[in-house]
Amino acid sequence: MSREACRVAPPSGLRVNPKSAVPVHAQLMTQIRHFISTGTLKPGTQLPTVRQLAGFLRINPSTVARALADLEREGFIEGHQGRGTFVTGRPPRESRAARSLERLVGESLERARRLGFTAEEFLAALASSQPAGRASKAARHRVLLVECNHAELTRYRDELEAELPLQIDRMLVEEFEARVNQDPTFVKAYRVVITTFFHIHEVRRVMPPDAPPSVALLAEASIKTLLRLTELPEGTTVGLVCASAAGGQNLLRSVQSAGLMHITPVLASTDDSWSIDRMLEKTRIVVSSEHAVKQIRGLLPPDVELVVADRRLDRGGIDMLCDLLAQMDEDGQVHA
Repeated sequence: MSREACRVAPPSGLRVNPKSAVPVHAQLMTQIRHFISTGTLKPGTQLPTVRQLAGFLRINPSTVARALADLEREGFIEGHQGRGTFVTGRPPRESRAARSLERLVGESLERARRLGFTAEEFLAALASSQPAGRASKAARHRVLLVECNHAELTRYRDELEAELPLQIDRMLVEEFEARVNQDPTFVKAYRVVITTFFHIHEVRRVMPPDAPPSVALLAEASIKTLLRLTELPEGTTVGLVCASAAGGQNLLRSVQSAGLMHITPVLASTDDSWSIDRMLEKTRIVVSSEHAVKQIRGLLPPDVELVVADRRLDRGGIDMLCDLLAQMDEDGQVHA
């Protein structure tokens, strides 16, 4: 039996978006790094081969090889001849930003040394270049956040602004569609349009060709939901509940795009009581959006399992957004 026949399952939730403005190898690196940092991939865990990952994600093997090589250089994984690639025993703890800053300082010190200055002289010059008592702030990127309800718009805005130098305008999905139809040029005021995987199809469907990049972020609880669904036996009927029929379609699309073809979905929405009754006749497990959970919880019999898709933005997605904004700065694109 060939080594390639000994398949290693990819991490649940691993995916790439070839249409994203973020390079595919960067998407792959960010997600694997995140799985390792959060303990989803534990030390000693074997990764799938380059060919297996490429086949699973439907991308070029050279792209996978590049991502794994970069992760090995960073110390997250290590290859063993004839055995495969494994998560290192002690993955690096510091953030990529911290490592980048460390490299920058080292390179700057080396350039100062070549110019004939000591480290002390370099540090003194660095300190004097910053006005006392005034810490410079990173320029804030103006971005647009699109989601289906006000509660998640507020929570996601707060999460993103706490992590990144962003000035975030918020808009409901239906408001975004109406505004684009009225004035397609309004999106040019933003560096990036941000939404979730649940709504990326709706957003991109109405975006004009010359619009700024659109970024879909995954939610951590969505990964947990997918993990629970992968455990279900073949043919299990699963109820998918949102506050509206459109939301249910988005939830279904997310499940299908994750490759969960072994379950039989039944859609329902809290604004249609008949759909709830029909769903409960067919299933004993229900996945509900956070927006609909308060209404659906009181309607479920005691023997029905409720999986709440409460959505907090995935760390890997935030890192990818950070990468995109940094790349746009390097390419000389101005701030809106």
